[in-house]
Amino acid sequence: MKQEASFKCISQKRVSVKCNKLVVGHVFRYSSQVIILGGEDGVIGVYELPTNNHSEDLKLRCTLETKSGPIQSLLLYDVTKLGSVDLLVGHSGGRVTIFCNEQILNRCSFSEHSVDQLQVDHDATGNLSVVVGDKGGNIHAFLPFQPLWRLRISDVPIPQSVSKSAAVTCLLTANLTSPSGNICNYILVCDDCQRLHIVQQGSIVQTLQTQSVITAMCCGQFLPESESEITNSHGQNCSQIALAGQDGSIYIMSHFQIYSVEYGSVHLPLTQVMTFPASEDGEMDYILCAGHFNAVMLYHTGKLVTKYTTSDWVNAMATADVDNDGEKEIIISCLDNTIGFLKVQK
Repeated sequence: MKQEASFKCISQKRVSVKCNKLVVGHVFRYSSQVIILGGEDGVIGVYELPTNNHSEDLKLRCTLETKSGPIQSLLLYDVTKLGSVDLLVGHSGGRVTIFCNEQILNRCSFSEHSVDQLQVDHDATGNLSVVVGDKGGNIHAFLPFQPLWRLRISDVPIPQSVSKSAAVTCLLTANLTSPSGNICNYILVCDDCQRLHIVQQGSIVQTLQTQSVITAMCCGQFLPESESEITNSHGQNCSQIALAGQDGSIYIMSHFQIYSVEYGSVHLPLTQVMTFPASEDGEMDYILCAGHFNAVMLYHTGKLVTKYTTSDWVNAMATADVDNDGEKEIIISCLDNTIGFLKVQK
């Protein structure tokens, strides 16, 4: 059943730099959440969450020089295990910069290709690895001072009808129910040859053909299993994966199979997709999506619920409780350097 909802803009701010990426959360030893913007100039801007609408600009807390190229990905996680959240930054020149307590801890160079994907993978024993995907079709797993493994998606045979090497278009780590019924950690990797590779411990365990080139993914529970055309032999719920396509379509993957029927379509290229959790137990999650259009769209159970018209294309999205009311709001970054704060009213 489609839920009724609408967007309300509670604040809109501007920044003076060209922003490529945005994340929101706790970092370093800061006591409160901050907004972190990664710029085209390779500089990180750390801003305070707005507490009023009197100023048009975000309040800058500090800047961090990466001394590298344009920033293409950001990740917040305690990868050093030193008691605070670290900041990992992926660059267009194939490098990842690791910040610990506002200082550069290490720089890792992987290739000459842009690092557009950064994720953290946990195995069953609690060990973690940072997973990097680049435009050259390479997947690297590493720790701050130790490479772990490397996989070349471009080595996977491509149909003869495709005359190019594969590039990684998006990457997601997720805990899914394995064919044996156990919850296992997997790395999902999509390429520009319309394939989804399921990776575990540095090896591809399965490759699925997708209906479109997948440009973004998110994890949640988006459709009731009773409505699924795919049979769950273990009789339990598992996380579903929303696959957003270059053609504007959204498909759902469950139990390592992709539904043949579209979840929804915006008919324009999608570049961002994010889960917005349901407010009640048992309710299906929402899907937020943005792309080559001036809007943020909200879907629920395959139906467009509402949309918010933006001043420019959206290039990054995050969620945080901005107004301290116990509910998360959506923070969006647009190509015209505006940062919007949206509340979903249900």
